[in-house]
Amino acid sequence: MKARNYMTRDVVTVGRSANIAEIARLLREHRITGVPVVDDDGRLLGVVTHEELINIFLPHYLSMFDELAFLDDLSAIEAQTMSEIEPSLFLAEDVMHVDPHTVGPETSMMKVAAIMLNNKHVLLPVVDDDNRVVGVINRSAVSSAFTGAASEEGR
Repeated sequence: MKARNYMTRDVVTVGRSANIAEIARLLREHRITGVPVVDDDGRLLGVVTHEELINIFLPHYLSMFDELAFLDDLSAIEAQTMSEIEPSLFLAEDVMHVDPHTVGPETSMMKVAAIMLNNKHVLLPVVDDDNRVVGVINRSAVSSAFTGAASEEGR
């Protein structure tokens, strides 16, 4: 089981100057968890996932609390945050996870799964020897790889 057998080859990517409103639209339209950020030659620069987008809008001090039940109403914080943030002003290069973990097409799915679980990734870019994005693997692909393998072994 190799990454090349489970990766999505038709990858939605963005350039470093894509704004987060565009990125959010792409994630919603394509029902994907993130996008690789690439240069003009398709080389990987970073990754933007829903997590990076949410982090822009969630005041960082709130992330210290697992449970926000002690706050009766977050609407004041929400209104202030939304009035201070203009999504079109944030670019991919401002929010992307730089130097993300990557795998190659020949990487075993066991290693892919370990990288994803150990680092809490929802998406891993698959790159060639020149660091060009040739695919992506998400958690669904990983679970499909193992459940498919398990069902084939049971035959």
